[in-house]
Amino acid sequence: MEWTEYVYSALKTLAANGWVELCAYLVGGWVITRTIGRIFTQLEQNKNLPHQMMILLSRALKGVVWALALVQGLRALGVDVVSILGAAGVMGVAIGFASQTSLSNLISGIFLVSERSFKLGDYIRVQGEEGTVESINLLSVYLRRADNSLVRIPCETLIKNPVTNITGSPRRRIDIDLGVDYNSNLVRVREVINGIILRDPDLLDSPAPTIMFTSFGDSSVNLRIGAWCKTEVYHGLRFRLATTILEEFRKEGINIPFPVRTVLLQKDAD
Repeated sequence: MEWTEYVYSALKTLAANGWVELCAYLVGGWVITRTIGRIFTQLEQNKNLPHQMMILLSRALKGVVWALALVQGLRALGVDVVSILGAAGVMGVAIGFASQTSLSNLISGIFLVSERSFKLGDYIRVQGEEGTVESINLLSVYLRRADNSLVRIPCETLIKNPVTNITGSPRRRIDIDLGVDYNSNLVRVREVINGIILRDPDLLDSPAPTIMFTSFGDSSVNLRIGAWCKTEVYHGLRFRLATTILEEFRKEGINIPFPVRTVLLQKDAD
């Protein structure tokens, strides 16, 4: 039974040096952080709280728990934690002066999360970039572009510049600009377009659709159609509406003219 005595002696040595206590703190930290994750998951489901805020709060609490567990474990090993924290504080001040941009992004991220102008899954546009919000962090927001590439937007950029939340509302308006021939009967054109909108089950009655005159063009009378739909069907419905308008205009003999240009050639004088 010499191996059992060897194991017992090794454990006794580790316990005396604080290694067993360190492991106990780390295991306890792991258990507590797992519990925090489950609690926040249930809170999000039951209380319908913002997903991004739950993620950030959960990460913050887990970080505090791991920090406390590590500090207590190092103290059990006899490490002078106070001296280490003091040195870290001085270093933190120096790093803080050198990383003012990161600090600005951090503060902007806190305002961004509290403001809740957009959430995970929304499609937003900012500074020429657009995509689906995939991750909201304290320093940056990640957008998934239409081509599946990922772009990182600093939180400071989102605070300082206008942000368009394209899918922030459950309803969205389809705007289509078109021009009809000057010989067209505008009253009949309006009736045809209204009939198309009323027959489509995915277009909403409220808010009411609009057909507006915009301008007299060089070769056409220009109109703008505005019809409302649910946000999730916007792109497919916009294409279908344009296709249906073209088909109905052909049946009714309503012409969408091409621009006409007259070119005059002057003969050289003899």
